[in-house]
Amino acid sequence: MPDFQEQTRGLGGFLAAQLAPERIRIWRIVFFLALAVAALLNLVVPNHHPHFGVDRYPFFWPVFGLAVGVVMVFVVKKIVQPLIRRPEDHYGDV
Repeated sequence: MPDFQEQTRGLGGFLAAQLAPERIRIWRIVFFLALAVAALLNLVVPNHHPHFGVDRYPFFWPVFGLAVGVVMVFVVKKIVQPLIRRPEDHYGDV
């Protein structure tokens, strides 16, 4: 059986160490800061020529993507899942 030193090496050991509560809080802050920087860059970087009326506004595409993602989740949950759901013992004893 490998000792603890060998188990904490490599990417798996690094990722396991990141599950500590204080590390999760730090990573959450880092990801939200990166998201805020990307959103603010949308104001500074010149946008493409708008093809529709509403895509000239800042943050249109991120908001549009979020809205479409939320709608997709609800469609899958309410429409698709009941169509493909099977009883727990559908496949028999495996």
